Amino acid sequence: MFAVLQQLLAITVLRAGPQDLPVDPRLPIWLAGAYALVGGMVLSSRLSFAEGVAQAGLDALLLAAFAWGVLRFRGFPERFIQTYAALLGVNLLLALLSWPLFAMAPLDTAATQLSVAQVGLLVALLWTLIAQGQILRSALELGAGLGLLLAFAYFTAASLIIAAVFPAGAPA
Repeated sequence: MFAVLQQLLAITVLRAGPQDLPVDPRLPIWLAGAYALVGGMVLSSRLSFAEGVAQAGLDALLLAAFAWGVLRFRGFPERFIQTYAALLGVNLLLALLSWPLFAMAPLDTAATQLSVAQVGLLVALLWTLIAQGQILRSALELGAGLGLLLAFAYFTAASLIIAAVFPAGAPA
């Protein structure tokens, strides 16, 4: 398990790709569960733990559908386990790193100045998109720009779907 964590860290800092993870069908299941639990903890400063787990769980399901769809479209369905695990791992690690920032970020959305925590969260979001873009670039054999565009498209679509499913529980 320590070797998998090392690989996920390397993927997060753009030094490895999804192909460096083991092809173990249990890995994405464990990572999805961990991501849902961490999502519940991170979002618990804004929502109930259960709502946070539900939102992160929905994100994990949407990410699975997205990864499966783009890999099937490009003719690489055999890369699903590693690609999905890499995408989940990046989300999980960056969620853990941004947890203190999320807890410190002000709830007032009408504020005109960004707090240090909000800037940190923006950096974490941008890094997540960059890392996901690299994973998609590698798995789909695309250019870096297209990988980043796909990551951004997923983020936008997932955010809209999650906000539609949880209209009152969208984090501030």
